[in-house]
Amino acid sequence: MFKYLALFLALFLFSCSKKELPNIKVKTLDNKDVYLSQYKGKKLLMYIWSRTCVGHAEHLKELSLLAKEKKEYSIISYAVAMGVEEVIKSYEDLGIKGDFITLVDTEVKFNDYYTIVFLPSTYIFDEKGKFIASYPGLYIP
Repeated sequence: MFKYLALFLALFLFSCSKKELPNIKVKTLDNKDVYLSQYKGKKLLMYIWSRTCVGHAEHLKELSLLAKEKKEYSIISYAVAMGVEEVIKSYEDLGIKGDFITLVDTEVKFNDYYTIVFLPSTYIFDEKGKFIASYPGLYIP
């Protein structure tokens, strides 16, 4: 048990050691290329999920409310290991219109910069793109 706790702690500390919002090329829902680093300038709440995540359906529904309530944040739904079509289908199945930014990282490139320990999870960055914290599930600041 201690061995697993030590491994988890090491992964967590490693994921916290990165400093900046990475310059990863991802897709928007209209299949355009953008860079994650473009979203500097405002606090960023990034909800990372995949279709197989437990709890993501309710969390995605909550993101629309967060986008309306937390105007000081850019709210991003960051889908990993999925294609644009799969994300659109997931939203349709859940009845989500998406009053938030959606980015699709088919190759899970984000994990090269910040180890994704939990799916779903929330990552918070400040206005300059500096990493603040990560949390399992949907975190509401």
